[in-house]
Amino acid sequence: MNVTSTELPGIAAERTDLSPAEVEHLQLLLSDWTMIADLAFADLILWLPTWNEAGFVAAGQIRPATTRTHIPKDVTGNFVPRGRHVELDRAFLTGEIWTGQPDKQHEITQAIPISFLGRTIAVLGRYSSPSEAGRLESIYDRIAQIIFEMLSSGAFPRVTHNDQGTGGRGGAPRVGDGLIFLDTTGTIEFASPNATSAFRRLGVAIDVEGQVLADLVSQLNRQGVPINDTLSLVARGRIQATAELEGTHSSATLRSIPLVSSNEDADGLSPAGTLVLMRDVTDLRRREQALLGKDAAIREIHHRVKNNLQTVASLLRLQSRRLKDTSAQLELAEAGRRIATIAIVHDLLAHNPGEAVDFDEVFGRVIPLSIETTSTVEVKTQFNGEFGILQSDMATTLALVLAELVANSVEHAASGRGLVNIVVSAERTESRINVSITDDGPGIALPVAEGSGLGLAIVTTLVGEELGGSIKFEHVDETAQLRGTRVVVSLPLNK
Repeated sequence: MNVTSTELPGIAAERTDLSPAEVEHLQLLLSDWTMIADLAFADLILWLPTWNEAGFVAAGQIRPATTRTHIPKDVTGNFVPRGRHVELDRAFLTGEIWTGQPDKQHEITQAIPISFLGRTIAVLGRYSSPSEAGRLESIYDRIAQIIFEMLSSGAFPRVTHNDQGTGGRGGAPRVGDGLIFLDTTGTIEFASPNATSAFRRLGVAIDVEGQVLADLVSQLNRQGVPINDTLSLVARGRIQATAELEGTHSSATLRSIPLVSSNEDADGLSPAGTLVLMRDVTDLRRREQALLGKDAAIREIHHRVKNNLQTVASLLRLQSRRLKDTSAQLELAEAGRRIATIAIVHDLLAHNPGEAVDFDEVFGRVIPLSIETTSTVEVKTQFNGEFGILQSDMATTLALVLAELVANSVEHAASGRGLVNIVVSAERTESRINVSITDDGPGIALPVAEGSGLGLAIVTTLVGEELGGSIKFEHVDETAQLRGTRVVVSLPLNK
């Protein structure tokens, strides 16, 4: 069980006097304490001092993935008064780690003060029981103790920087994925079984312990691809960061955490080696490549559909020029416009990932096309609001609807006039999108009769059956000579 990102700030604000910077430092610790719990084979509880110094409140709890839990119940939010757990009091007041040998399962094994800018702001309680101390367990506990010391001195946690382009894709490596411990020279002192297996899959046939990690990385990195600075520094244990090693047939993510500890022969903290977590991400990258290939194929399909539709529209234009019947020419021109409208949506899908498009861009290209093919007078357009992102199927249908309605408005409003004004407004909520097209013409006869034209039949069918919406025609001003017409289309977004 882990504390959520909202629980800690809430508990800290209500029951402590911690500053925002101190709370942020503790949140940074929570982003890494799964690793600490796995290394320590222990449950961890974050205890915060209450504002009135009456005791401590549990602000978070984490259980290990490397052993059984020692505290099955969730204690987040629980309060313990001063004197109830003297180990918490001692660690908080002295700023030193308290270590004991509890007799009961729910007692604290260690109390680690958490320091920030020279002040103890919280105590981390470790709850564990004795276990078989093999080499792996001993190394894990040794690293955990160094991290506890870093917590008490304020040297941990630190921000982990990601290699540009990897960004921790697929999640940062965990202790169970593979662990490497480097000495102060960058030599591998210990590699867990999973880390050894990851090296094997990368093509390392020798025993990696005793090898310099930076040399292995240099040899394994895919030929022709230079090692970037982040990967080089990670392999040398110089910085806390995450980088990716790409071999010829496999990939691995490396996360380095330089460790420091007190040294009797030197003032302050001295280097104590580097913890490197390693995860084989070959399968993840293969799936990513497969998805990229699928996405590229879909884009190519949209591109070809767009080209085919544009070809059909061009053929219709050529055919219309050969006809002498004016009405037939207009019908073919309208058919070509409708096909070109659909082509615009496929053109945008061919250049953008996913199956959604920015409909404001679609609208910006569709409306000039509708006006160009239907109007012989000057038309001024104004657009208010925004459509936002729409799924491709809805975008294609809505584009046809708006193209027809705008063309219809221009056609009726332009009768006997030299200038037409068209205003399109879009209003979007979480569940619906409402669009209105308003002209300043003489106004159409109301109510609109069904079957009065192919364009209207197309619009009513698409709005009602395909989009599950409604359409309404009304006059802008019944008393004016130019009454104008407003068409309002209301569509659900969850259909």
